[in-house]
Amino acid sequence: MSWLNWNDLLAPSNPYAAVFFGIILTLIVACSIWYETKQKRILFIAIVTGGLTTVIGVGLLTMIGFY
Repeated sequence: MSWLNWNDLLAPSNPYAAVFFGIILTLIVACSIWYETKQKRILFIAIVTGGLTTVIGVGLLTMIGFY
């Protein structure tokens, strides 16, 4: 994992690190939501929404030249 630096948690330095930490954060939030609701449908919606938000956000930041 040479594309991952120790400070990427604060400000990702490349799109791969941003997607990596975005997916990890999405899974943490989705598990928290599932713990509160105990509904698999809501869990699935949270994972899909978080994943799409992460991928679209990284795509937009890459498109404008942030990375």
